Amino acid sequence: MQGLRDIPDNATGSTPIHCSTCGAFLGEWGELQDDFYRQARGAEAFDLRNGNVIKK
Repeated sequence: MQGLRDIPDNATGSTPIHCSTCGAFLGEWGELQDDFYRQARGAEAFDLRNGNVIKK
């Protein structure tokens, strides 16, 4: 998830997020967070903190 490294500190749910490698639009920050949590499905193996995916 290299593109998720460039999330602004003041990002809101509607902040557009782009890939830091190719500049492609990835989605709005709120949608990306929701998708991350859906994919994790309570696995508790990863956490989303300050725009970074952290392995627990």
